[in-house]
Amino acid sequence: MEQNQKPQLITTFSWIIYDLANTIFSMNVVTRYFSAWLVIDLALGDHYYSLSYSFSMLLVALTMPIIGAISDRYHRKMPFLIAYTLICIIFTALIGVAGYGISNKIVKITWALIFFIIANYSYQGGLVFYNAMLPNICSERSIGRVSGYGVAVGYIGSIIGLILVSPFVEGKIWGLEISFIPQGGTVASFIPTAFLFLIFALPTFIFVKDPKFFHNNEIRRLDIKASFKKVLESISNTKKYPGVLRFLIAKFFYEDAIQTVILFMAVYIQKVMGFSSESTTYFFILIIPSVVIGSALFGMMTDHFGPKKILIIVLIGWIISLTVLILTMKIWLFWIIGALIGIFLGSSQTSARPLLISLVPKEMLGEFFGLYSFSGKLAAIFGPLVWAAMVSIFNNFGDVIKYKAAILALNILIVVGLIILLKVPDLKKNKIIKTFQLE
Repeated sequence: MEQNQKPQLITTFSWIIYDLANTIFSMNVVTRYFSAWLVIDLALGDHYYSLSYSFSMLLVALTMPIIGAISDRYHRKMPFLIAYTLICIIFTALIGVAGYGISNKIVKITWALIFFIIANYSYQGGLVFYNAMLPNICSERSIGRVSGYGVAVGYIGSIIGLILVSPFVEGKIWGLEISFIPQGGTVASFIPTAFLFLIFALPTFIFVKDPKFFHNNEIRRLDIKASFKKVLESISNTKKYPGVLRFLIAKFFYEDAIQTVILFMAVYIQKVMGFSSESTTYFFILIIPSVVIGSALFGMMTDHFGPKKILIIVLIGWIISLTVLILTMKIWLFWIIGALIGIFLGSSQTSARPLLISLVPKEMLGEFFGLYSFSGKLAAIFGPLVWAAMVSIFNNFGDVIKYKAAILALNILIVVGLIILLKVPDLKKNKIIKTFQLE
């Protein structure tokens, strides 16, 4: 039985700050620099990044539901979060070591891809336990706000990461030369990113603890078979929790498309819109405030209107934004669409986590966040492959056509996800009413 303890402010703050830490990795490695390093600097095809990312997602999909169930069984999430975070940090730094230290191109690419697969797998694995800690660090009625603050602070981390790492890449920031830091190019981004991830994750390691439980005659042994059986039962018995399976299927489609857009945005900006590497970094820095505003605003709206209604609005916003992106080549309109995408990017995470929490029992959150990860990450195997396939099919038509065709395919996936989401029940109001009655 869980002890009834009011979450402390330092605990909530430390949980939120981890969103800042891991978003530095997400922005600098997953979105900004690794794909650009492979496709632009090393002149490789998009499929190198697509396949390595998809394989890391396959590992997540296969392992996280089981490991999430094990964490529920032993009421421990922080040891898993710390371990996955440290592995991600180490292998992010090793990408930079491979880029600097290996002269043979084939060997360099091989090791860099292996290190990226491990780093991204660990980053995604850590998110499972990070998300599952949310109900323990705030009250039920503030889950939407705290989730929104976490996403908002996370994207502030994107700005911090881009600004602090940019001098290592460009040798300058905002046109100001940094004499003591040599220009190292894209490959110079990985080691500083790993260091920043570690520094900002430390408060979470120190101040966020697993809630205490009383264990009466519980046999505490590792039983993977029992955990696997529990996951299979949760999948087969989803009728006990109305809307869970439908929500996870909807997420399969829309989250897959959103994450794939993020993966290749840096490549799209440079290949289609003609931005330089430095201008691309400025683009990400300048649109991030819209992500912060959108996350905080939609977080408050989630608590007020319920997560399902807000998520529907967010997906409609994505569909409209990507449609305009496909139809335009105007730079000024591209900046506006970039800001709108920023608003809806953070908001999709802000509303999705509380929606899942409203649909499942609290004591099974680790397991269902494992399934949540399974849905999104299994789909993330599919999305990059769709992107690579579209780019390959339309390769003879030039960069503009092939990348816009890829965006169109992803937009269709979001439409499918939205249609499925419409029939997910909205249980948020019922849960709030029950909370007031108990009080």
